[in-house]
Amino acid sequence: MVKRKTTRKIHLWLGLVSGIVVCLLCVSGALFVFAEEVMHSYNKEHLIVNIEGKRMMVDSIVATYKSKYPDEQYFWINTYTDPTRSFDVVSGIIKEGSETPILKLTFINPYSGEIIAEDSSSINFFFLVAHFHSELLLGEVGLWIIRIASLIFLTQLILGLVLWWPRSKNESKSAFKPKYPASKKRINHDFHRVYGFYACWLLLISITTGLVMSFEWIEKPVVAVFGGSPELIGQNPPTADKQENKDFKSLQYMFEQFKDVHTDNHKLTFMAIQPDAPTSQFVLIDSDDRFLHLYGDNQILDRYTGKLLDKPLVSEFEKNQDILETNLDIHMGTFGGWPTQILALFIGLFGTSLPITGFFIWWGKRKKQKRI
Repeated sequence: MVKRKTTRKIHLWLGLVSGIVVCLLCVSGALFVFAEEVMHSYNKEHLIVNIEGKRMMVDSIVATYKSKYPDEQYFWINTYTDPTRSFDVVSGIIKEGSETPILKLTFINPYSGEIIAEDSSSINFFFLVAHFHSELLLGEVGLWIIRIASLIFLTQLILGLVLWWPRSKNESKSAFKPKYPASKKRINHDFHRVYGFYACWLLLISITTGLVMSFEWIEKPVVAVFGGSPELIGQNPPTADKQENKDFKSLQYMFEQFKDVHTDNHKLTFMAIQPDAPTSQFVLIDSDDRFLHLYGDNQILDRYTGKLLDKPLVSEFEKNQDILETNLDIHMGTFGGWPTQILALFIGLFGTSLPITGFFIWWGKRKKQKRI
């Protein structure tokens, strides 16, 4: 009895301390679940183009874009095997006095190079939602607030399961099934305790996958368990050796090779050339057409040959990336399409409600004790 009472007090005070942050964390996560679908719907008239002869070279499209917007930070271009699909560039507008760029999505007709449309509204809104979810838009301070609140929420869920555990057959009857009909107070209690039990397992998965992305000391053992190389986490991937008097293959050459293999509506993302890896081209092959969600087959290409980089540790780095992207996919609920996304949305909203229903339970008991 004493242990249970102590557990209840810890559960209560941890909830009161972290409740507001947990609500913000969960509701912002729920908002981001259908980010890509909203962006596609917002820009649906810009996604399709008429087939007009032969598409321009990818290199020319990138060069034209950079010359037209020299002050923007170029991040990547999404190219598609579907001949009716427009290409799109993701870039950032750096404003004076700000370190965080304003994202911009630019749709380009790959046959003419014409700028079809620009979208800074939907993409930047969800960019801010994502950063609010991860750091409350407060930088390093916000990052640590989210980390601590996530650890507290994880502890809360475990303590909640301990408190939920029925101690008798009589308690078991009400532990799995809410009482009906019931008063508002009872409905709130059952929502927190009974439905909380069922949602708890999915919330545990969501929080755990979030913590994997947040803490390296959690990330490393997870990568090791799934066959990755934890010692490579935080390290730079290998790059192609510099070769004098040898030209790089064009992006178009790489695209043509990709197009010949992946003939059915695939996307190839060409990341911006990194200053510390000028001899390598990082690409992402994906069967989806998401603008921001960089899921898929991450590859490192040798720019001299246009083929997969043949060096030690490359496959290990790519394996690590695949594991971490699967973790992100599970965290966001996007691994199973619409069904799991809808589930992730409801779980996020339910997680938002837990501190609120818990507060009302505590407040009701507090008022009752005052009357006594």
